[in-house]
Amino acid sequence: MKIINKITLGVCICALLAACEKAEPLTQYVISVQKPMMGELPLSCVYANQTQDSLVFFSNRPWEITVFNGDASWIDIHGEMKGKAYTECHYGVTFTQNNTGKARYTTFRITDSESPDKAYASLAYQQYATRIDGSWGNTPLVNSVTDNDGGRIDIVYDDFARPISFSLKKGDVEKTLKMSYDDRERTVLVTETNQFVYKDTVYLLNQASLNGVYRELSFAGNENTFYDPYCLTSLATDAPATMRCIVDGDIKRTVNAAHAVEYRSFYINEVYPVSFENAFKVLDQCGNFYTLYGIYYNGNGSLVIDDSHVADSMVVYRHYPDNRNIYETYTLTYGNVSNCATNIDVNHLVEGIENANPFMLLSMFRMARFTQVIAEAKGKYNSYQVETTANGDSSIRTMTVRNQNGAAITYNFTYR
Repeated sequence: MKIINKITLGVCICALLAACEKAEPLTQYVISVQKPMMGELPLSCVYANQTQDSLVFFSNRPWEITVFNGDASWIDIHGEMKGKAYTECHYGVTFTQNNTGKARYTTFRITDSESPDKAYASLAYQQYATRIDGSWGNTPLVNSVTDNDGGRIDIVYDDFARPISFSLKKGDVEKTLKMSYDDRERTVLVTETNQFVYKDTVYLLNQASLNGVYRELSFAGNENTFYDPYCLTSLATDAPATMRCIVDGDIKRTVNAAHAVEYRSFYINEVYPVSFENAFKVLDQCGNFYTLYGIYYNGNGSLVIDDSHVADSMVVYRHYPDNRNIYETYTLTYGNVSNCATNIDVNHLVEGIENANPFMLLSMFRMARFTQVIAEAKGKYNSYQVETTANGDSSIRTMTVRNQNGAAITYNFTYR
């Protein structure tokens, strides 16, 4: 009986240093895969602004790595491309950031260099056209947004187009975020200061620390299986932070306030979760204050990365410590303006800078980002019409929001 040798292959998401170690001879070999499969092919997926991955494989035969399909100019495998039998190799892999505006996909093959038809394994790397925040990889980065009523937002980024500093100010409302990322552990730490006014009381949450982990996420959609290799599902404080309640400049009391921002599911009969491609929630709760965003896609597009999707309606529900609730359901219509050609989610400016949620504006919860800019949001109590002007690269230059009474706010965007 003829035995065909095979190569053990694993693809890991973390970057590893290139290294090869001698392994003990074996008599039989199998394919070992540690990443999602596309058909029978090991596949590693990354966003347009992600640049690190790895390759781990074992061969009992002399081997060689070659490009099997596609352009590999954006990929650098840090290790020898051929070697001896009975070696286990751990290679770091790096990519250039994808600013082509299109997804790219390259297949490699590791073959027995003496008998390539008898022993080989294939693997592929895919880099999406969009960044982790849902904007196109070639989209310019917003430095600041100002409105014609004294409101201002400033954002600073790292070399990978990720926000590391955010500040928002309008009147008595001030919000600042500082972000730090650990790519090996796939974590983000957000340090937050939040000041706002409710019924003549200034509430100040100072230096709260929210932790989040980027996870692989997979679920069945309406027509496709949704896979996200790097999804932030929640941010939360490990311990309650201190919130000061200030009246006329004096601290009247302090309270402990835990802060969490997270995806939530809708349920049918309180048992069966609704597919996210139909509806879901994003809840931002800080102490006795919370804002709930109910997103109703109802199958209007696909949440598959790089695909288009828009909600036909959105609920914004705000709860206050005195049990007052403000509840608005917006019916949404859209024009032809892309919400992916500007890196922040401009739809969260419709209700005003003072009401903008930083985590939603920065699109840290990417599935809640509609891929088109809202043209009209029509609610029971408030309605808004939106007009934009664009730069030559389709990024937004100005955005004017007019409410049901005809009052207008115009935003101006500057870019890095």
